[in-house]
Amino acid sequence: MSQSDRPAGGPAPRKRVNRREEILHAATDAFAAQGFNNTSLADIAAGLGVTPAGVLHHFGSKTDLLTAVLERRDSDDPPPAGGGMLDHLVATAQRNAEQPGTTRLYAVLSAESATAGHPAQDWFRSRYEGLRADVERALLDRLGLPAADGVPDDVRDAAAAIIAVMDGMQVQWLLAPDSVDMAGATRAVIESVVDRLAAARSTPDCGA
Repeated sequence: MSQSDRPAGGPAPRKRVNRREEILHAATDAFAAQGFNNTSLADIAAGLGVTPAGVLHHFGSKTDLLTAVLERRDSDDPPPAGGGMLDHLVATAQRNAEQPGTTRLYAVLSAESATAGHPAQDWFRSRYEGLRADVERALLDRLGLPAADGVPDDVRDAAAAIIAVMDGMQVQWLLAPDSVDMAGATRAVIESVVDRLAAARSTPDCGA
């Protein structure tokens, strides 16, 4: 029946609800506020007009829901290849400052995943491994070093340090957002690291 065929005074068509997206949003907020272990399916279902069983209908398990939340966060912003990754990290820090809920979610769950048996532990371990590899390749590209020769130890350490600074800055910013410039600090650390690595390679017999 078209809109013109609907009897006068009849009910308007019901707006289609994307229940899966609603659940993802609710789970993101709940996990960010309480962590995974302290959040129940009832907490997520509350206010959505569904039961915990309704949540499971869409995601199968609480762990599957957690994985969907994490993958949704990363799928929104795929990193570029090569040296552009370093600029991408600065842009990511700036974007994180504009999305406190998402930033809190990552900070809470990444720390919580270090506890024994946490269901997101493998996901975060794999993510950090991939992120370190991306930053290592970006540093090699910025320094003009061939990736085929392998990753020198100082470049490997530098990549891990850059990621550690970004994660630490997130926590500081969440606690005192007016006192911390995440993008500025990230840029300063990357520039300092690149300058130090470049200077080491300009010194004869640097041993890198």
